[in-house]
Amino acid sequence: MAKKKIATSTRMEEARQLEKAGKHAEALKLYRTLTRGKRLNADAYNRMMVILRKQKQYKTELEVIRRAIAAAEAAEAANRKAIGERDRDSAALSRKLADSLGLLNDEGLPVYEDPQVTAWRKREAVVEKRIRSAGSRR
Repeated sequence: MAKKKIATSTRMEEARQLEKAGKHAEALKLYRTLTRGKRLNADAYNRMMVILRKQKQYKTELEVIRRAIAAAEAAEAANRKAIGERDRDSAALSRKLADSLGLLNDEGLPVYEDPQVTAWRKREAVVEKRIRSAGSRR
């Protein structure tokens, strides 16, 4: 596991160097490979969004944002499931406590959202608005 983590950080650093050198297409390729794994790599998603924003490729950026949000939600769901399977009793108690404190919505999902996902949702709305306004100008 440590070996893979080193490889991921090395690839991130390599992609950053490519980005600084102005080789955005190659950097995007590396970032895409980093986001294909099972684990959420928010840094790679963020860098992809920045590059696409600078290149004014809003439709592609919107796709990346949506993939990032979906990956974050899937990671959170997998985490909740793993905790529930490991210790059912404490998970049930935690769920009851969270429900009584109003931390769960009607479907039983947490009301709290990761700040990173909140920022991505906000950016998604901005990009959608920009795409709509660009479409109405033509």
